[in-house]
Amino acid sequence: MQQVNNFQELQVFEAPELNRICDSLVNKIKELTGNNIFLVGSVSKVLNGDLPESYKIKDVDFAVFNNDFRKLQNCRHSLLEEAKSVELAPRRIIIYLPYIAVEIWNANDINPDIQLFKNKIPYIKCQSELKM
Repeated sequence: MQQVNNFQELQVFEAPELNRICDSLVNKIKELTGNNIFLVGSVSKVLNGDLPESYKIKDVDFAVFNNDFRKLQNCRHSLLEEAKSVELAPRRIIIYLPYIAVEIWNANDINPDIQLFKNKIPYIKCQSELKM
């Protein structure tokens, strides 16, 4: 499978390490599930122009759908080698990194408005419908 480095290429975050980690996570999940993951939460709102670029993010949220979430639950400890710890919470996996958390949400029963940031990074535009 071809590795993608869209976060690094587009410099989505000011911190190069966070871009590298997001690319690593995207590639790992694509390898495990065969499907894309989608940015959600405040980062996707910044990408869509709904929040200013200066907005200080607290975490990075991604979403997958039911079957993929079940697959990821079983291998959650191997998703990112940089993880300090990994927690399984209702409807999400929380990966704690030294300086930020990455959350993978189980988003189901929706018809999301999937957009592409600069034709490369999938994100869900309208998240008010997400059942998280």
